[in-house]
Amino acid sequence: MIRDLALKPGEAVLELGPGTGAFTAHIRSILPDPRAYIGIECEPNFVRLLERNFPDLRFIVGRAENANELYEKAGIFPARAIISGIPFANHWGEIGNHIIDALEHLMTPGCIFRTFQYVHAYTLPPAFKFRQRMTRVFGPCQRSRIVFRNLPPAFVLTWTR
Repeated sequence: MIRDLALKPGEAVLELGPGTGAFTAHIRSILPDPRAYIGIECEPNFVRLLERNFPDLRFIVGRAENANELYEKAGIFPARAIISGIPFANHWGEIGNHIIDALEHLMTPGCIFRTFQYVHAYTLPPAFKFRQRMTRVFGPCQRSRIVFRNLPPAFVLTWTR
């Protein structure tokens, strides 16, 4: 999820849906400064776990569809990358559209959005609709080869504004 992602001072990462922190440790390893990170997670118990495991990083209890307001309120550097652990194949519909609306406000030129989709769910209608709308808004998607080290195997999807 962080391959080929290099941050310069003054650039930040926003993580949507960090959950228990599976990607967070990898993201932290590329941060020029811990203050260049914000994680937005809707589950308060996960936020408490994340705060315990990553005391140098900032986490906010909130919903991804409100990410632009939450991020702006936090007042950190412009986001160079938005990394998402949200299972869009399971959550498509009005909420997914609102999340993409929030991304439109957050993603400045050069910003990337990266997420994953499990191979077994890739052809499901919600997964397809998500990719279709993202491509309409942000342009073509770059899809990785299958990541077999992930269980279940997944594709990494990247859009660049």
